[in-house]
Amino acid sequence: MFYETTSNPMKLSKTSLLSRRHGPHCAKGFEGEHGGWSYEGILNNIDIGILILDLEGNKVVFRNQASHDILRDGDIPLNFDEIVDMFGIQKPQAENSGQPGEPHTIQLKQRLLDVSISPATERHVSLLIRDITEQARLESIAQAINSMDNLGFIFSGIRHEIGNPLNSLKMTITVLKNNLGRFPKANIEAYINRTLAEVSRMEYLLRSLKSFSMFEKADCQRLDITNFLEKFESLVSRDLLRNDIVLTLRIDHQTPPVQADPRGLHQVLLNLVANAADALTGCPEPYILIHVRQRDNLVWLYIEDNGCGMDQEQQKLLFQPFCTSKPDGNGLGLVITRKLLALMNGSIDITSVQGRGTCVAISLPIFGSES
Repeated sequence: MFYETTSNPMKLSKTSLLSRRHGPHCAKGFEGEHGGWSYEGILNNIDIGILILDLEGNKVVFRNQASHDILRDGDIPLNFDEIVDMFGIQKPQAENSGQPGEPHTIQLKQRLLDVSISPATERHVSLLIRDITEQARLESIAQAINSMDNLGFIFSGIRHEIGNPLNSLKMTITVLKNNLGRFPKANIEAYINRTLAEVSRMEYLLRSLKSFSMFEKADCQRLDITNFLEKFESLVSRDLLRNDIVLTLRIDHQTPPVQADPRGLHQVLLNLVANAADALTGCPEPYILIHVRQRDNLVWLYIEDNGCGMDQEQQKLLFQPFCTSKPDGNGLGLVITRKLLALMNGSIDITSVQGRGTCVAISLPIFGSES
């Protein structure tokens, strides 16, 4: 069996494959004129399992050594029917011949295998198999460590955000208690107002935490993004104009409907527009532009401003809870925003240049497309 030297090195020559006369587990290649190497030697010395099946002849026409190592069937090799059943292989359609297959993961006993099944000809398929058990285990450990770090960061932030107003409350009430009989009414009223302000700070934090947990499930539905954004603009543009901020929509014609949670998306845009408005404080001719366009199976929303922008260090901490440069912020807005978009199979990316402005790009799946 020979492999054609094409732009796709794994594409099989139909003629050479069908005329093959060797045994089912070997592949002969060029020798001598190519320096003594063979395709068999190359394929048997790579760590990716390779199998080629003849679906009309019901036989395995090639397997390299790595496939035996990965499937662990060296003593009693799996036969054709067992391999077809294990990987759910079907005969390729003529129009798909030669097209690479999408990789997917299957579990084989206690191991995870990454498998890509590609039609080679109208009757043959090739399988590329990798054992990703150890990789998945290490990724799981890394994810667990990262989750614990994030939890520690969150609890530290909550302790700080609640601890400060609590200490202030304790001091204020102590002073008030020790001087209750001597303070004039105006002083007592001032101390009470101070305690109420600290209570309001804690209530604000609790409301933000509630916002973080309230969207545990997204109610995704067909959403006309043009109509949605026009309604959103009418709701927020008046408040923005009070600060001389001009909000502009630019939506490509025939933008398809998206699959999103209207309530969640509204919260996302409120958070992002509020951030942009804060960044525009004191800027000449401030504006916010929302530009919408389709790319592949996604609709992209770009929220741009010409505000103060951010440096690289600030951008690194954007999605860290309780990290904020705002004196009255709590650093949960973007954390909530990213969570809401993830529940809608969307994403967020932020680029910024200090002194020039910020652009936030969010993606949403097109309604009816595979996300």
